[in-house]
This record gives sequence, structure tokens and C-alpha cells, in this order.
Amino acid sequence: MKIGLLGCGTVGSGVVEIIEKLKGSLEIQRILVKSPEDCKDARYTCNYADLVNDPEIDIIVEVMGGLHPAREYILEALTKGKHVVSANKAVIAANFKEFVETAKAHHCYFLIEASTGGGIPWIKNLQRYARIDDIFEITGIFNGTTNYILDQMHKSGADFDAVLKEAQKLGYAEYDPSADIDGIDVQNKAIISAGIAHNTYVYKEEVPVFGIRDLTCTDIDYFHRKKKVCKLLAVIRCLNDELAVYVEPTLLNENSLEANVPDNFNICSLSGVTIGDLKFYGQGAGKLPTANAVVQDLLDIASDEAKDYEIVLDKTLKVNNENETHAYYVHTDKACETLQEISRAYESNADGVFYETGKLSVAKMHELSKQLRQQGYKLFFAGIRE
Repeated sequence: MKIGLLGCGTVGSGVVEIIEKLKGSLEIQRILVKSPEDCKDARYTCNYADLVNDPEIDIIVEVMGGLHPAREYILEALTKGKHVVSANKAVIAANFKEFVETAKAHHCYFLIEASTGGGIPWIKNLQRYARIDDIFEITGIFNGTTNYILDQMHKSGADFDAVLKEAQKLGYAEYDPSADIDGIDVQNKAIISAGIAHNTYVYKEEVPVFGIRDLTCTDIDYFHRKKKVCKLLAVIRCLNDELAVYVEPTLLNENSLEANVPDNFNICSLSGVTIGDLKFYGQGAGKLPTANAVVQDLLDIASDEAKDYEIVLDKTLKVNNENETHAYYVHTDKACETLQEISRAYESNADGVFYETGKLSVAKMHELSKQLRQQGYKLFFAGIRE
């Protein structure tokens, strides 16, 4: 099968490398790049029409990133009867239902294994278990950049900015790390995972998210004293045909499995009524792990195994984070009467005030944090897993 590749950066070049080593039925026909200076041979072009209008190209692989023109390119390819494989979690999360419905209308495959978990075989396994089981919980570490930062802060005591710079130097963090450190990348993956597990489309505004941008060494010292480790988690729970979906830093017991996931590794977990608990661990990003997942999708299309992994989003489930409750750690730069009233314990020093609340709903805590910031408070919070 002949492939049109959109983007030849980190992941795209990995796809080319793996396919050329395979020497099988897959062939890169054309490669779309941004600039004529990036055109290395006759396969390269700066004109998308050269790919989407090529009758020999069967599959479009979208690894260019961003929302536009990725959305338009994917829709045009599907409309013209070409299968699409994408690793772009941002554009998928924002347009998931539209892509799935367009693919179905034009009898095409739309596969997204590489979008969530990188090289971890998460999406297909989630589909496999969801088709015969009720998946009542999904949780995990879905972002390697933030896990590296948190792991290094816990191990070395270095401050956030220093560890972020090191992550950028190692290629774990982008020049603009906002999507990672503010939790947006994990939010996108939570939306995709919820859709796959429950055949429903979750809207971005339904998923509260709080990142790690404002984490300090003082917080890490507090966690060490409490024998806790901070990780940025996505959580999806299903109860009575309602979903709780959210992203937030979470304090875990220091001897738990998730607390000991090192460096830029990921762990994706599901819990089902009949299967019990399953965990998938590995490289959640990177050139070759992510490219490997892309090529797996390509091989599934070539062998027609993709028919077993068609995505269906035909249900409507309410997202309700009001009934999801737990205690929270909150660090503010100054005393807060509202937090004091709802806390079971608090202490203060020159670095601020540290609260441990009683049980609060996820919806209430995320809304409260917004209100306090609007009032001029500097704060960091994390859920506490007892």
C-alpha cells in the first residue's frame, strides 16, 4: 500500500525509517513538508494536493501536529476515500466525532494508536477489553514530559525551572512546554481514552484540568515528609451511565506502582468488571516508539485487521465531576479563610500556607482554584489518594 506522509519531523522521520527497514508491502509515495528547503528527493512536496489527489496513495499519515491545517487535511483525505492514521492527539480530541463519522460515511479507516500512550499499545487493547467488558475506571500517567519533571524534582530536589530546562535539552520537552506542563496534552488523551472505552464524545470544556506549572521545591519537601509522591494523572470513572473525567496532580503513597514510574515513562491502567485491573507501561513518546505505533496501524489497514478496530462514538454519556470526591493538598502564598474552613489540617511557614482539605468534589476544587487565582492567590493543588 502506498502512503502519503504529512510531516517529516521527529515522528514522521521515524515512520520513514521503520518502513524502509521493513521492506514489506508499505511504501512512502509522497511526503508533505513546510518548506522547499526540506525537500530531499522527488517524494517531497509542499503542496498537499500532490498527496490527496494522487490516486495511487491509499493512506494518509498525519503526524504534522497542531489543529490547522491538520483538521482540514484529515477531513479532505477521508472524504476522498483515503484511510487516515494520525498521532495528533490535539486535533483528534477537538474533532473526534467528526473524524469518526466522516470515515464511516466514506468507508475509510481512521486509526489513532499513536495518539495516546506513544509506543504503548493502549488504544487497541482498550478497544479489545471494552467490546466485552464494562470499563469502570481508567487512570494513569499519560505524559512523559511532566513525569520526567516530577521524577527529577523528587529525586534531586532541583527546582521546576531547572528541571524543565534539562528536559528541553534532552528533547523530552518542547520549546513551548505549555501543553505538557498545564495538563492540556493529558486532557486530550483523556478525551480520546474516554471515547474509546465508552463510545462517547467528551467535550474539552467538560474536562477540568490543572497542571504542574506552579509546583515548587517547598511542595516536594512537604510530600517527602508525608511519604507521598506527586504524579500528574488522568482519571476517567463510569458510574450509572455518567462519567467523571479530569486531569490533576495527585499525591500517591511512595511505595505504589504509579509513584515509582521513572523518567519519561508512562503507565496506562484500566479496570473492568470481568478482567479486573490491567496496566500498560512503556515509552509514552519519542521518535521510534511513536512511529512504531503508527506503523502498527498501517499494517492493520494493509492486512484488513483494521476492521476489528473501527472506532464508534454512538453513545451520549453525561460528564459529572460533582460526585467524584477526595481530599486535596493546597499550597497558597498567603492565608485563605475559605480553605481553612474546609481543611482537616493546615500549617504555615515563610513559604506560604499548606492545607489538607476534607473530601471535596473535583468540580468544586477546580472551580475554587480558579476563584482564588482571580482573587490574587498563588497556589498549587493536588488530589490525595488515601
